[in-house]
Amino acid sequence: MKALDIAYKRIVTRELPRPIRSNKEYELYLERIERLMGKIHRSAAESQFLELLSILVERYEEERYPIQAPEPRVALRELMSSNAVPQSEIARLLGSSGVTSEILSGKRELSKSQIRKLSQRFGVSPELFL
Repeated sequence: MKALDIAYKRIVTRELPRPIRSNKEYELYLERIERLMGKIHRSAAESQFLELLSILVERYEEERYPIQAPEPRVALRELMSSNAVPQSEIARLLGSSGVTSEILSGKRELSKSQIRKLSQRFGVSPELFL
């Protein structure tokens, strides 16, 4: 067994990580993560353990606090705003200012080709617009 494996086994045996079932456990895991993140010289075993705790916390958060995907038009508006992209640029990209207005107002849905163009323009997954 490698030294890293032995050190990691010691940490796991001492800490006994398991799936988070309550908000109290969640808070304890966050404290453990914070403590490990604050260490200037973290060992490889501690880094591995930190990764495990992060996975457990992420799983709990996804189950407890799910994030709903925004409507495509809301996502588009947010991308336009955060990237300072005017509606006129989107109209040129999509081929029509009328179509762009209808998409942004929710009167029209995005086509597959429009989704492809927008995802390439903003460097995001096409799934954001579905």
